Amino acid sequence: MIMASAQRPRLLLFDVPTGPRPGWYLPRLCAEYDLHIMWLLSGDTAKDRARAAQFEQWCGHTTMRGQETASEELTAYAEVWRPEGVLGFGEMAIGPMHTAAHRLGLPANAPWSIPALRNKQEQRRLLAEAGLPTPRFASVRSLSELRAAVASVGLPAILKPKAGVGSMATFRVDDSADLAGLWTAACASYADDPRGGSAADFLLEEFLVGVSPHTDDRYGAYASVESLVQEGVVQHLAVTDKFPLSPGFRENGGIMPSVLPGTVTDSLLECAAQAIKAMGITDSGVHTEIMFTEDGPRVIEVNSRIGGGVTEMLHYCCGYDSVLARAAIATGRPVPPFTPPVRSTGYFLPQAPQGATALTKAPSVAELLALPPVAEAELAYAVGDRPLWQQGTPGGTVARLVGVADSAGPLLELYDQLKPGQLLDYTSAPGGAEG
Repeated sequence: MIMASAQRPRLLLFDVPTGPRPGWYLPRLCAEYDLHIMWLLSGDTAKDRARAAQFEQWCGHTTMRGQETASEELTAYAEVWRPEGVLGFGEMAIGPMHTAAHRLGLPANAPWSIPALRNKQEQRRLLAEAGLPTPRFASVRSLSELRAAVASVGLPAILKPKAGVGSMATFRVDDSADLAGLWTAACASYADDPRGGSAADFLLEEFLVGVSPHTDDRYGAYASVESLVQEGVVQHLAVTDKFPLSPGFRENGGIMPSVLPGTVTDSLLECAAQAIKAMGITDSGVHTEIMFTEDGPRVIEVNSRIGGGVTEMLHYCCGYDSVLARAAIATGRPVPPFTPPVRSTGYFLPQAPQGATALTKAPSVAELLALPPVAEAELAYAVGDRPLWQQGTPGGTVARLVGVADSAGPLLELYDQLKPGQLLDYTSAPGGAEG
């Protein structure tokens, strides 16, 4: 473990399973900060021991009682240890991290913005109040409320948890939908997901019809804007062109930087800037997802964090360290100057087909790394496993890859290779239905 130094500022980090891996952020942060990690046990003894051993190589760490008490535990530890900043990377870390930082008088988002960081209804309300075009929406906590919401919002629509992440328990609602059956399925999906719960609290919102500006159908009809905000000043880093969604609104990744013309990306940057201001985000990394529609760009959601895989993509295409940039924001230090992209990079999350499927074919990690564009690779499932596609993007992700090339072309070819029937293949599991 690196020894503490009186010269290095103290940084408290709330580690959660999503976001950059410890192997990525630990050497970077520990070279600049006296780091202490607070984290939640997963319940998997072997995984928890391995994670603890990884932390112990670099810094001190403390396990926590639970997600519900995270902000209080962070605050209590910080009141004794006196860090100069509180940091977190994944979705589940954001609310507790900003709540604790604000209580301690450290850099954090505006207090009134914190509920909207996880609650999609509150987020829609803030965007609408700021004058941004917003889809119709309604709160749903029962079947009767779902029927009333359909009448007020209209169809097609999307039903999703207000505090959902990773496309969990997300359903499209069309004219032919059996609302009673759909409500039962949504509640069961939410209850069965480790990130969900038994209390049904959903949002029904108008379905945004995407109109892709790309001529290549391997790109989707939406994009994301990656930004840094310090003391309310927004610095946009990049636009990511996203791959089409899999059924269940599951993400497959994307390519950075965007190949779209400046007139299009400029409209995305302006849309993201307006949304960031409306949300009260003042000190944070930000990932804004935006749909292309006939009426112009429309905000899908705003996340007070850098998007999944974006940390690695910024490193490979720009040589930019967004981990240190976010640590600088958390501790009130100058953010490292941004370096423009010099290469193209892709983040790939190939999704298992919807339905009860088994993985029947998969290359080894070594074989994936041997592919020319691939810089990083890991497999989430082994041949014979049943991917948990019901748990949204994380459960359906069969592999995670980062690719680097001189242009987007080789990365699009890799996207094709990761489709079912190529490098990866599946079959219907016994007793399961085809997706």
